[in-house]
Amino acid sequence: MKLLLLGTAAAEGWPAPFCDCDACSEARRRGGPNLRSRSGALVDDALKIDYNADTVLHMQRARRSLAKVRTLLFTHQHSDHIIPPELQWASGVFTRTPPPEPIAVYGNEEVVGMLQKAFADPLKSNLDLHVLQPLAPVTTPAGEEVLPLPADHAPGALLLRITRGGKTLFYGHDSGLYPEETLAALGDGPKLDIALLDCTSGGQETRNRGHMDVRGVVQMADELRRRGAITDTTRVIATHFSHNGGLLHEELVRRFVPHGIEVAYDGMVVDA
Repeated sequence: MKLLLLGTAAAEGWPAPFCDCDACSEARRRGGPNLRSRSGALVDDALKIDYNADTVLHMQRARRSLAKVRTLLFTHQHSDHIIPPELQWASGVFTRTPPPEPIAVYGNEEVVGMLQKAFADPLKSNLDLHVLQPLAPVTTPAGEEVLPLPADHAPGALLLRITRGGKTLFYGHDSGLYPEETLAALGDGPKLDIALLDCTSGGQETRNRGHMDVRGVVQMADELRRRGAITDTTRVIATHFSHNGGLLHEELVRRFVPHGIEVAYDGMVVDA
């Protein structure tokens, strides 16, 4: 499994467009991994997670295309994760190499409703829509095994355990501290090769509801280790950062190194 992290910021990006706070100004000065776009990921060039307004730029910057994508998974309905009109680029005059079969698209009921509203006939736009239900596993036409898991976030938001080619990824954002049923399902399932955890709040000390701070990420990683989902070979990675968290990339790395947790950055490639 080759995971490409296309974007690693929260909804406003970092630096945020209308913000000159210390964290945004310093990110502009330092550049590099401190310049973060809205979150999204690509697995083996064949499976896309979330599709926001930064996706076209993501693909151009990575010098990749989405022409081989057969599965599209959505975590939830917030605008930094889904912009329905942007999916029209998969059909019509916008591509000369449309998918040979409609892309299998999965999301919660609100996500699917948004897509149905945007596309009168989704299949004609090369989109085959499917509703995900928490804790109800699905197998995609491409053979991926996906277990949607409850998140502590927006109503119906999902975390995703994805098994592809014998490797397993936990896409663990957006969420605060994970609900017990999510922890139990992860503990009872296959060992994780890659685990991504939400660190939106960064260095802020919060209640870890809706999103997590550094302490929450460490707590959840330790709990998943205790339950056997995370092992010594798991790549554990914090991602989805907001400028409100204050800690820039280098400071985040220093905080997480003692806990064996990596810090995501735009363009990061994770092999498993």
